[in-house]
Amino acid sequence: MDRFGAMKTFVRVAELGTLSAAARALGLTQPAVSQQIAALEKHLDVRLLHRSTRRLALTEGGESYYQHARQILQAVDEAEESANARSSALQGNLRVHGPVGFGQMHLAPIIIAFQRLHPDLTIELVLDDRLADLIAEGIDVAVRLGDLKSSDLIARKVATFERILVASPAYIADHGQPETPDDLIRHRYVRFSWSPQGESVPLIGPRGPVTAIVRSTFLANNAFVLNEVLCAGLGIGGVQAPLVQSMLDSGRLVRILPQYSYAPMDIHVVYASARFLPRKVRAFIDHLASNFTQVPGLRSMRVPEMNA
Repeated sequence: MDRFGAMKTFVRVAELGTLSAAARALGLTQPAVSQQIAALEKHLDVRLLHRSTRRLALTEGGESYYQHARQILQAVDEAEESANARSSALQGNLRVHGPVGFGQMHLAPIIIAFQRLHPDLTIELVLDDRLADLIAEGIDVAVRLGDLKSSDLIARKVATFERILVASPAYIADHGQPETPDDLIRHRYVRFSWSPQGESVPLIGPRGPVTAIVRSTFLANNAFVLNEVLCAGLGIGGVQAPLVQSMLDSGRLVRILPQYSYAPMDIHVVYASARFLPRKVRAFIDHLASNFTQVPGLRSMRVPEMNA
């Protein structure tokens, strides 16, 4: 039995929860994965997994072995990375996850520039507005907007931006301009269909937080669609400043109630381990942080570079 190979297979099974998912991730057949786990259990003389028809669960011995095995595999990766550190070329695969709107407009060009600097690196960009499971989906680093839920992941704040109310000049000409947040209820409103606030709009004004009630007449789950709806004059809406800066500059959109805005939104890069971070991930995070300074409407954080 290849003990090291079986250890890697077991760790992947423990992270993904099923033999089939681990087999796909490792490029193996499911019977091959099952055979490796069985051989490992026989070698250790301990049952590592509780098997069911839906999902595997670690036994007490399996949990202990998983924690130690993960540290061993991490140490091996770190040793190999250290041995190759003299080479300036980044190689291997880098899987990045990000939100659709911001990712398409601003993240993609930054990643394109990163690969031009490191042509031997294979990059996969996954744009999706859901929160991905980094470990289960094999994602090296994710870019996330807004507040972060408590987890075992490591997060580094790299930028922040405003969210503002806008409308087109045509809409203002037809419907007038609200003078206070309370006036928004008499206007057509455009918003994300999955907005947790629904018809309540939390704003921050000169005297602190206020909540405006709105009447949504157009909803969508895509920022680009909503921005085009706003430019077409179909209502007032809250937008992420970096996504509409060019439209504000050209006059296609104008700011509404400029003394009011949503709470600023933070941008974090999120990754799985603080102890060992591959050189390609450290280099990519540093590249993101430095290039975010060029994004209109974005305030980049002054964060120390991560030594590669």
